[in-house]
Amino acid sequence: MNTLKKLFKPVLDRMARMDKTFSLGLELGPTRLNLAQMELVAGKSRLRAMASMEHSFSMDEIYQDPKKLKALLKQAYAIQPFKGKTVVSCLPAAQIKIISLSFRPVEGQANEVPILAALRERLKGELDNLVVDFMILRQDETDPSKRDALVALAPRDKVMAHLELLGAAGLEVEALDIGPAALARLVCHAGAIHTPEFPLAPNVLLVNFGADSSFLTVIWGRRLMLDRVVEFSENRMFARLKQVLDMPQALAMRLLYAKDSALGAADEGAAQTRQMVAEVLRPEFELLLQEINKTLVYMASRTRGKSVDHLYLAGRVACYPGIFESLRQQLKVPVRRLDPVAVFKAENSGVYDDELGALAGMAVTTGLALRGVPEHGA
Repeated sequence: MNTLKKLFKPVLDRMARMDKTFSLGLELGPTRLNLAQMELVAGKSRLRAMASMEHSFSMDEIYQDPKKLKALLKQAYAIQPFKGKTVVSCLPAAQIKIISLSFRPVEGQANEVPILAALRERLKGELDNLVVDFMILRQDETDPSKRDALVALAPRDKVMAHLELLGAAGLEVEALDIGPAALARLVCHAGAIHTPEFPLAPNVLLVNFGADSSFLTVIWGRRLMLDRVVEFSENRMFARLKQVLDMPQALAMRLLYAKDSALGAADEGAAQTRQMVAEVLRPEFELLLQEINKTLVYMASRTRGKSVDHLYLAGRVACYPGIFESLRQQLKVPVRRLDPVAVFKAENSGVYDDELGALAGMAVTTGLALRGVPEHGA
């Protein structure tokens, strides 16, 4: 019997690696709790569960009463097959500040030393009350002696409060991550699936549309190069439609996102109305295009004139055909919608919700859930 165990142990170990469930990705926002979990099945990464739970609590209420978070988790576990209580989370966006920092490495010193020195010079005495994390960005090809880092800064008491909240809700925290790192991870996994030349990874500009702001994230191969916030957002689109056309948000959402087949015969003028909406929103699209072009020019200055291979769009605004077509026509790069549900092809039919994967925040949440997941399966 012992001989048989030894004989089959390599096979059993390999099978164990091919089927595994990972930690939950958890993002808590002002109006929603987003959750996602990955698993390996037959050596391939797939989405095991995903949920976005709307809530009406203030953030202070949730932090003061962890039972509210626990109740939201209970609802999520009831509708999706989440497994375990270990999570990778990130602080709410309002509690964390992310800055870019240039520094010159010193031979024989860890990068932490010049980075902390530069931070102390910039922030003076504020640094002592902050929790600091950083990730080194891809090296500037035009100046090899200089390095850049993306630095995350959060008040120590906010970090401790977040950890205590998750613990009080019955969760075990594997790690606290930051949004740009999570997005870069998602893009790398998508590239591994979509790129036949893997492990050669494409250079990507990701536009992650949010409710109140959007982010432009450049992933060069497997290294994050740039992450910056832009003012374009879903709520700005709604506000402009309200200002110019006096259009209520519910109608605006319907016209922007509903499929033609869902509009029905009662909306005979839908095509004309959509065209009018596109004209009203054109100035917003032009501002976004300017920000994208500005980012591409800056990136070319750091990479000796190279450009991206793909433009990825994530978030609900990516579902609006008008913006997709506008960017596709005006930018000389392929444009692709990055929907975590589509990328990871969950077999659980409950995850196949047309709206779920496109909701604002789900790209970050999926990136959190991908921490520790091998890019190309087992």
